[in-house]
Amino acid sequence: MNGKRSPFKRAKNLMVLQERDKKILALCHDYHFLSLNQIRLLLDFGSQTRANTRLRKLFDNGYLSRRFLPVVQGRANILCFLGSKGVELISEKSGIDPLKIKQKRKQLLEIKNLSLPHYLLINEFRLAFFLASRNKPEIILKSWKTQKEIPLRLEEREFYPDAYFVYSYRNKFYSAFLEIDRSTETNKRFQGKVENYLKYGLDGYYRRQFGFQFFRVLVVCQTQARLRSLKKLIGQKTDKVFWLAVQGDISPEKILGKIWQRPANDSLFSFLED
Repeated sequence: MNGKRSPFKRAKNLMVLQERDKKILALCHDYHFLSLNQIRLLLDFGSQTRANTRLRKLFDNGYLSRRFLPVVQGRANILCFLGSKGVELISEKSGIDPLKIKQKRKQLLEIKNLSLPHYLLINEFRLAFFLASRNKPEIILKSWKTQKEIPLRLEEREFYPDAYFVYSYRNKFYSAFLEIDRSTETNKRFQGKVENYLKYGLDGYYRRQFGFQFFRVLVVCQTQARLRSLKKLIGQKTDKVFWLAVQGDISPEKILGKIWQRPANDSLFSFLED
């Protein structure tokens, strides 16, 4: 025994709930899962050690729950999500029915480990966009919804993006769907996804559901090779709507810059461009 506490076994750890603690709980509810480092970046903790100490107290007191993110090498990452004692607090602050919050929490508990990296990559995009916009007052993230919150309805079926967000840039509104590609889909399935988006936009479904005329589909790939492959597949159907980038460029420093590629075009673009 080395006396070191298990990161997944609660211990007695007295605390007084502070305003920043409530913000942490609200963020975990909103983002579903957050890594320790993502929480530190969102709330400007001075150091990872200070952040870890506070998050440990929230976990020990039942306000946060934890899950492992398995990795091939090194220590598994700890992911935080809303704990059972955080349900009433979030309900009081947001006005959301506590039963709905409990149901959402139950769904997070049931998510398989293999799906967790996908959730974190969605968060990495959202976090990069949010942090990048901090230094650009002309760009504002207006809303963000993920997966099951936004079924896209075609006449005969529904399909689900990884996320949908609306932002304003220089007082003009834009909207985009996010697709995180982890190289697990077949070409046929991805082509079906392209066809769904085209039908959704061209046949007026998008305008009727959301009230906007135009949208973009941002596709984030793991490698340049995969990006080239998907770009070619998309180009067989359209040269519009779709914008592609590699995961390594999704950072606060780069996300608003010229990292995005378009079908049938070899140039690089910023998605702040019209």
